[in-house]
Amino acid sequence: MTREDDFSVVVFAKNTSGLYRTYRNIKQNPLADTIQILAVRVEGIADQFSQSDLKELQLLGEKEKTLQAQAMDEKFGPFQMKDKRFREMLKDPKLIYIDGSECQDIASELYSQITGTYITFVRGGNGFSKEAFRELQRCFQEEGSDVAVIKIDGKDSLPVKEHNNYCDSFGKDATLDDHACLLHQMYPAYTFVTEKLKWTKEIRKDTWYLDIMEMVYRNAVSCGKISVISGENARVQIPAEHFIRDEWENLIQDTKQTGMFYERFLKRLEEYRKQGKIRFVKNGDYVLLYYYTKLAEVIFRNPEHVELISYERNIDEFLKHLEFPELIIFSHHIGRENKLYLLHKYFPDINKRYPRQTEAVMNSEQDELNVRIFQLTDEGIHCEFSVVEPWIRNREFCMITGERRYKAVWRYTLDRFGWCRKETATEKLYLVDIPYGGIHDSVCWAEKEQGHIRKMYNVSYGKYTPFAKEVPLFLHVRGMLLLPAGKKRSISSLEEQNEDQIQEQYEICVKPYRIGRTLILGWKRDRALLLQGLPGKKAFFVRWLCAWKRARKKKQIWLFSDRVNRGDDNGEVMFRYVCENPVSGVKPYFVISKNTPESRELVKLGKIVEPFSWNHKILFLLNDLSLSSQANKTVVNPFGSFEYLYRDLMYNKKLVFLQHGVTKDNQSQWLNKYNRNLFGFVVNTKQEYDSIFNYDYYYPAKNVWLTGMPRFDRLVHAERKYVTIMPTWRKSLSSGTDDRGVWKLGEEFVHSEYFCFYNDLLNSEKLLKASEKYGYTICFMPHPNTVDGLHLFRRDPRVKFLDSSSSYREIFAQTDLMVTDYSSVAFDFAYLRKPIVYAQFDRESFFSGSHSYTEGYFDYERDGFGEVEDTLEGTVERIIEYMASDCQIKEKYLKRMDDTFAFNDRNCCRRVYKKIMENM
Repeated sequence: MTREDDFSVVVFAKNTSGLYRTYRNIKQNPLADTIQILAVRVEGIADQFSQSDLKELQLLGEKEKTLQAQAMDEKFGPFQMKDKRFREMLKDPKLIYIDGSECQDIASELYSQITGTYITFVRGGNGFSKEAFRELQRCFQEEGSDVAVIKIDGKDSLPVKEHNNYCDSFGKDATLDDHACLLHQMYPAYTFVTEKLKWTKEIRKDTWYLDIMEMVYRNAVSCGKISVISGENARVQIPAEHFIRDEWENLIQDTKQTGMFYERFLKRLEEYRKQGKIRFVKNGDYVLLYYYTKLAEVIFRNPEHVELISYERNIDEFLKHLEFPELIIFSHHIGRENKLYLLHKYFPDINKRYPRQTEAVMNSEQDELNVRIFQLTDEGIHCEFSVVEPWIRNREFCMITGERRYKAVWRYTLDRFGWCRKETATEKLYLVDIPYGGIHDSVCWAEKEQGHIRKMYNVSYGKYTPFAKEVPLFLHVRGMLLLPAGKKRSISSLEEQNEDQIQEQYEICVKPYRIGRTLILGWKRDRALLLQGLPGKKAFFVRWLCAWKRARKKKQIWLFSDRVNRGDDNGEVMFRYVCENPVSGVKPYFVISKNTPESRELVKLGKIVEPFSWNHKILFLLNDLSLSSQANKTVVNPFGSFEYLYRDLMYNKKLVFLQHGVTKDNQSQWLNKYNRNLFGFVVNTKQEYDSIFNYDYYYPAKNVWLTGMPRFDRLVHAERKYVTIMPTWRKSLSSGTDDRGVWKLGEEFVHSEYFCFYNDLLNSEKLLKASEKYGYTICFMPHPNTVDGLHLFRRDPRVKFLDSSSSYREIFAQTDLMVTDYSSVAFDFAYLRKPIVYAQFDRESFFSGSHSYTEGYFDYERDGFGEVEDTLEGTVERIIEYMASDCQIKEKYLKRMDDTFAFNDRNCCRRVYKKIMENM
């Protein structure tokens, strides 16, 4: 059949923004005139048009269209710019719009309207390199393939790396069984011959991505021929945010919807496999094994969930009949501890069939040992390392130097691993101290099992150690030079005849200090740096400049900071305290963007530094102490992914975390010692102090300081009859961070429950009329991470919108009643003994794990400083109740406030400073 166009690109879009990005990208392609675009609305393209609206718009004349557009703009307000884009796209004869919310059969509708010889399926926001379509066309015409796969430009997640590695290694005559390690979830990278495409029965508007993934799987594993384009000119571009919140992963991890994932996707793959229609069985099983692995992880995390347990039988049945057990060995998605368990249980004789490959899994010497902390103390070397220990092992660990052995003491269990309901391994943390006098020849790690001592060869060094495998960094201490040493070993890949040479660093050599030896080691280090490209050349220059400055350094350097784009928090208050009360021998700097209002005030007090500038990075390497209300990359690592080039200069930096608010929930996932290694962790209440030791933060008592937050010292009263709504943010609404470490707002923000709730609250006519009646002003202060979405809210003139120019101190002072959700700013308000209302409309999802912390010791109903409301109506009624009583605080909440804080004396800065001097 001859078709009108060369390509049809089906774009599934939830909003105009994503669709427009893909549309604009395709229109810039050299073959744009031969590309048909089918835009499928799923959950609404900005939800501003119905099908009847669009048909009416297309039939109207120009004058009528203008009037209709104005009406739509009035109706949809903040979407005005997006509406115009959509109207422009509708005029393109190459674009066909299908409303998934009104179309009964999306699959049939697509099939009937496709005009392209080749077809690909993408999500709004995906794009293509300029030569992608030309290369795909050439590939199909020259190789006669049914399916063509191209590489991906996007975030380097494991599946993306695997996909691109597959493309690089795929030979002309290879098949999906020769190279089985290819998942098919990267559907935008697949293009099909339209006439040969086996369509899925249905494409559903809510889980369309599962239907497309299933269709791609079926066609890939049963096609006649698959081709791969691995050149640099042909790529599909997938924005990073698509990997941060991938729909199917959210679906499988939400235990209420895991059943939907299984029934609508995984079960269908199972059935297709059983029908015997798969040509490339090995690859088909590799993909199934991947999804079973994901399902097993969910079962392990929810062992009491009855419905999930039922899926364990399906996983067990699959593994019992798996024809290619070697897929377990070479899967990048199964942890080594689970591989060991699966091979023992299902394939006990596999070592006879694949002896060399099985050795890498079975041999205990290959267990990974992760050196997490390697620090020099006054007495010697302090080392903390972790080992993932499979359930079949029972052993002890030690460190060996010369003829001496130093036993490792188990301190914590950091993590647990399992397959379905079986715990297969635990990650244990061990501590060892070696006195300087006991260090000889080399330092290595070893295991003791059944009386035998064996060195551990698979040793890695973390960010709080001075070593890196990419660059030969070394330490000079007490007349000794310490440097890691490695050994080349061969690891077999999936094809037995291929071997990869890798270098393992399993011990630290100890050499007597000599000037000549130091110069040689420095030359080797610098040569390795220069081979790392431009980042390495920069590191070479920065290191030498730091050495020159360090030799001339006369005072300690203290770096203070809050957010990169504003102060007005604990960092600024502490900086002001040190500037007003100078510390002998200390030079303070404040890290903040110089175009912010705070910087113009702070420069009058002391030195300010532009974040991520050359000066900032050099001062960071030279600093003796960092003090910040944040613990993000600006504070802990301004070098990003290139920190390994400077690790010997920054592994033992001291950070005092002043906090952004009271830690009332469990934030151990990101603030624990092995993720942030805080020198001082400032806390405010006795409950908060105890929680640091009750949850998995792993800090000793000397690092946790009960002092109160510095900003408490500056809180004052100056009420102006304001009711201020101050919500926190949701990590799930973000599309990641930018180069400065600032969180970016995701495209789906405007459709979120979060946006809808606060947009409706700020425009509640009942609330606004009551505020006028009682003489109050409703104010809205967005979280800094959501400020970029402020323009999307409907703005009633009776509501006062605040932004980054508003000082938190002034807001706290002028506000009579605070409305928040889970934000710790409630504690600042409680410190001033003012009333609070908690609006927790999304409590279950907020604490489901999608944010950066989970529920902790603080119970909002039992410990909170105000009523907890979970509906819009309840929140409005409660605010009106407080306004009617002149915002008088209730006795029971006043008592809770009095009982909460350890100090109420405005001396928090002094206590923090005292703790610093005690511990320095």
